[in-house]
Amino acid sequence: FRSSTTTKQSNAEMTVTGKYIQHASQPSKKVILWIYGGAFLAGDSTGNMGIAEKMGMLCAGEEEGNNDNQNGMRDVFIPDHRLVPEHHLDDAIHDIALAYEYLIYKRGIRPADITLVGVSSGGGLVVLLLQALAEAQRAFDERKGGNERDNDDGSNCVQMPAGGVMMGPFVDYTEPKGSMKEYIKHDLIVNESVYDEGIPYLEQVLGCHENRVRASPVYGNFDGLPPLCICVSEHEVVYDQAMLMAKRAKEQGVHVTVGVWKYMCHVFQLLCPFVPEGKESFDFMCEWIRER
Repeated sequence: FRSSTTTKQSNAEMTVTGKYIQHASQPSKKVILWIYGGAFLAGDSTGNMGIAEKMGMLCAGEEEGNNDNQNGMRDVFIPDHRLVPEHHLDDAIHDIALAYEYLIYKRGIRPADITLVGVSSGGGLVVLLLQALAEAQRAFDERKGGNERDNDDGSNCVQMPAGGVMMGPFVDYTEPKGSMKEYIKHDLIVNESVYDEGIPYLEQVLGCHENRVRASPVYGNFDGLPPLCICVSEHEVVYDQAMLMAKRAKEQGVHVTVGVWKYMCHVFQLLCPFVPEGKESFDFMCEWIRER
């Protein structure tokens, strides 16, 4: 998909690539937009196909099981996004926003039929996209003089998706503290080596403390966001920031569902084929998605 909404960017910058997983001969009505993790340093759409496909299949609800729409399973789009240090965090946000537009304008999917799912840093991109959509809506409403919006017309302002699901969301890009600093001693995924390699890039890419605060979705504006689902381990590195995000979002009127498991590593949900707690958390997220 190549967007034609602007002529200022190059063709490469306005092109969406990724993997689209369709379960049946006909596309599903509801779709998952899966945003992979990797601390903005790594990750790709190919490596996420298996687990993303599994979520799309497990989101089939009993009430949907007798229709002709592939038994309620949801197609999944896994867009590629640019990585640091070759690119900037803003480039990743741009790519994810363009992927969301692709689903709406190219594939004709209603925003209300799209659920965002983010893994680790992908969870941060989920929130950043939602905050950008909310900011755009506020600016649109202000230009219209506060008139009531027309929710049936998405031509002027891109509407919100059904909600956002986050697994171990990495949403605080300031100097590490709390669980982000202490739990590297026993987290099997974000261990001391990963910490020492990845954390310096935050300052390199984002700069001073003030810039890092502004870039961190946990400190952003949650007003107007759709329902959120956060799954996290009480003993993983992002636990503190995930709980802070849940608290701030709730205080600003967002409906937030939080699932917490003990003694699990970062993004343990991806271990659902092998770890009972991973399966529990995966089923928890799929049930939340089905309700939307």
